[in-house]
Parts: sequence; C-alpha cells; structure tokens
Amino acid sequence: MTNLIRVGILGAGGFTGQELLRLFARHRQVDVVYATSSEYAGKSIAEAFPSLLNEKYKRLSFSGHPKSISDTPQMDAVFLATPDDVSLKWAPEFLKAGVKVIDISGAFRLKDPSAFLEFYGLEHTEPRALENAVYGLTEAHREKIKSASLVANPGCYPTAATLPLWVYRDLIDFTKPIIIDAKSGTSGAGGRKEKDGLGYSTVYENFRSYKSAKHQHAPEIAQEVNTLTGQNAAVRFTPHLLPMYRGILSSTYVFPKAGINNADFVKAARSVAYEPFLRYRENVDAVELKHVQHTNYCDFAHYFDEKSGVVLIVSAIDNLMKGAAGQAVQNLNLMFGFPENMGVM
Repeated sequence: MTNLIRVGILGAGGFTGQELLRLFARHRQVDVVYATSSEYAGKSIAEAFPSLLNEKYKRLSFSGHPKSISDTPQMDAVFLATPDDVSLKWAPEFLKAGVKVIDISGAFRLKDPSAFLEFYGLEHTEPRALENAVYGLTEAHREKIKSASLVANPGCYPTAATLPLWVYRDLIDFTKPIIIDAKSGTSGAGGRKEKDGLGYSTVYENFRSYKSAKHQHAPEIAQEVNTLTGQNAAVRFTPHLLPMYRGILSSTYVFPKAGINNADFVKAARSVAYEPFLRYRENVDAVELKHVQHTNYCDFAHYFDEKSGVVLIVSAIDNLMKGAAGQAVQNLNLMFGFPENMGVM
C-alpha cells in the first residue's frame, strides 16, 4: 500500500509501547520506522517479543533512545511512551521538526503548571506546547484532535471515570461532590514497567488502595470534568490495586439535577450508540473487566437509586488499550483523516 504515514515510538519496549506495536502490525495506513528502547536496543522486534513476529516488522529493530533530533528518521508522527520528563524534553523538539506528537505520559495533560509541579514533581518548561496541547479524550474532543499537532493522551483512570461522566454530563449536579472509586490491574498502576510493590508476590491474594491522598490523576479528572461542565466540581478519587494484570473498573457516585429521573439517564446512555467504542449496558452488574480486556471498548452502566438520591455509574476499560495505546491510535487516526477505528477494532 502506498502513502503510508511514517510513525515512531519512543519507549516501545514498555507496556504501552508493546501494545502500540501490536496494533500497528495490522494498521493499513501506518509504517513503524522507528522504535526505541534502552533495554532492547539492537534486538529485532520479533527477537524481543516473539508474539510480534509480523511481516511489517521483519526489518525493524529497536534503536537506543536518541540524543538529538538528527538521530531520528523522517517521520510524520511519533508516540512518546516515555517518562514525563523525557516527553517534556522531546515533544517540542519533534513539533519543531514538523512531526505530530501523541504523548502518552502526563507531561501535557495538566493545563496548570503549578499542579504539574505539585503532582509530578517537575517544573513545566514548555508553556507554548502546553497551551497548544489538545487533551485526547477522543469522544469529547474529536474535532479539536483532528487539527492538533500535539495530543496529550489521557491517563487510564481519567479515561475510565470521565467518559461516562461525559455521556451523562447534562444530568448530573456538579455542584455536589463526585466520588470515584477505581480499581486497576498492575500494568495500569505501574506505568511502563513493573515496579517494586506491584509484582505477583505482592498483589496475589491482596487488595489495597494506593496514593489515596495524592494521586497524579486526581487533578486530571477534576480538570476534565470542569472543562466538560464549566463548573468547579469537587472530585474525590481513590485508586485501588487489583491482583491482576490489565483492566480498570471504575465506580462513580453522583447526584442528579433536580427533576432528573432514571429515564433521562437511559436516554442519554442510548444517545451515544453511534460511538464506536462506547457500549452501554443496562445493568451495572453486567460491566466486567473480562468483556473489555484486549479491546478498545469502554463499557458503562448506571443505577439510579431513588432512595438515597445517588446515581452509581460503573465503567470498565482495558488500561493498556482504551486507557493508553488504543485511544492513542484513535487519536492518530483522527489527526490523519483515517477511519477512527482503523487498526483498533
């Protein structure tokens, strides 16, 4: 096929990078020309990951991380599956070179530099790029993403929590607290590599919350909720660690606006049936991780509790797909005018 776009992946050896390679193996419009990894530099893709033995990758080997932009080949787009400080350095360099950037780190998600310093421990040194970055919650910001040069791919927890809030946004009283109780597999909690405290021996037959007082995704969720509603919503977010590898189940508790009933919530949920990756379930008990693992779907449902006046919203995603690589490919497709589900379905 001609007119393939040339794509690079920095950090291609990590969890999300591997997922991107898997998706692009079947993407009809993408040629991966550059994949970096400090651990696998010099090894072929198939040698490092035998499951990725594919015609596309026969001649592709991992490179070491670049020292300058001159170390990189000509590309149309690059994915930064890198630590926040690395993305902060490289995103502006690629943008100057005319390369579109999809950043999977947290470097450009928070619009407030002081919040970035507080929750990520880094001073934001790229205010122009931050100002121009488009938050990549695909369904909510589709039109802006189409014309973006830099997309800040959302975190996995914020994707799971805010997508159904976007669906029900006109029905929720955002002057009252939003309570989000979310559970993730270790690949979501650990980021790009498995970390101490997230190994099998630690999580097996165990369940716990973590970073409950200060998690970097809390201000991201609040920021997006405020963007979608125009209100300064109060969000209480608590993450938990599941004894499994992939998937996020999010339980969110909200209060409906006065006069809103269950039929209104059902109507709103069914109104997004056109969305390729949102699946409404009519019963919250039908939302399960096994139904979304290895897919780009977000399954969601609600329960309108008339006795308490609280609405429970349950959603599930695969954190490595809809919460990372899958949504990133969705955004790439929009940026280059491809069908949104190409390479992701």
